[in-house]
Amino acid sequence: MIKPGSLGRQLAFSMVTVTVSMVLLTLAGFYFSYWLLLSYAPSLLGPEDSIVPNGADIAVIVVMSLVGLVIASQVAFRMAIRIVEPVTAVAQAARLVAQGDLGARVATDKTASGEMTVLVDDFNAMAGRLERMASDAVAWNAQIAHELRTPLTVLRGRLQGVADGVFAMDDQLVASLTRQVEDLTRLVEDLRIVSLFDSGRLALHRVEVNFADEIEDLAEMLRPTLEDAGFSLILELDQGPTFLDPGRIRQALTALIDNAVKYADPGPVRIELDLKPMVTELRIADAGPGLPEEFIETAFDRFSRGEGPRSTIRGSGLGLSVVRSILEAHGGSARYSRSQRAFVLALPVK
Repeated sequence: MIKPGSLGRQLAFSMVTVTVSMVLLTLAGFYFSYWLLLSYAPSLLGPEDSIVPNGADIAVIVVMSLVGLVIASQVAFRMAIRIVEPVTAVAQAARLVAQGDLGARVATDKTASGEMTVLVDDFNAMAGRLERMASDAVAWNAQIAHELRTPLTVLRGRLQGVADGVFAMDDQLVASLTRQVEDLTRLVEDLRIVSLFDSGRLALHRVEVNFADEIEDLAEMLRPTLEDAGFSLILELDQGPTFLDPGRIRQALTALIDNAVKYADPGPVRIELDLKPMVTELRIADAGPGLPEEFIETAFDRFSRGEGPRSTIRGSGLGLSVVRSILEAHGGSARYSRSQRAFVLALPVK
């Protein structure tokens, strides 16, 4: 039903007005033409013809006008309802979303026109995305608070113990506090990278470099730490130029190697660089056990942690998210290949 003063009523009234105007214009045009014939070509008319309508003419005009008005009104109101109802439903749902109800949706009307169906589908898609973003923001804030709480609690407890004389500020305590500060710094930096990527503001300073040289330099820096943990590095690197941000790519590689040290079995870590005509592919494989099948799809999500014998090892769950953010900011991709049991990073050559 169309409410008084509504858009539908205005649309229906406009359509009826146009119809009536066209009927009147047609009659006026007919009698004007008839007058011209009487004035300038009376021989074309019979002696009984007259510009003044008789009773039968008037009756026919009135009846046909009423019939046309009724048909036009029905068609106008039906079209108005068909056009306006989806718009009204979208407006009501938009009002609910503006008031905070992000679960508001518009039911799809199969009888609506194609443009109205597209409008409803686009609105529902937008509302769904807003709801997911709001939910993600809540979860994101809760996870950040949870991850920051542990190192801050340890720092506060140790420092409070020093202040109360419970702990002595010796080299061992200083080293422990330093590790907590390093973990906290790394967590903040990971959060910053992921947040910058999500907002589209992750800055890159891409230059053309020999990617193999960058990997070799990083390997030399990390090799002592890896060997102390029982790991060794095996490099198989193609030589050639790649257009990338060396600092960011080092962050991604460091995160993957750190991930191997935390979760993989001690053994060789193989880094293979394959320079193809259009893409540079980097594979990092370790001695296993690899990612669980059910974890592969969500491994690169923020704060995602797998289940397994080593899943209790401390970690923020942001390392692989940082890797994906950096690679996608380069226009590339990051994935885990179960068949190769390796992380595969793809970068465009240019």
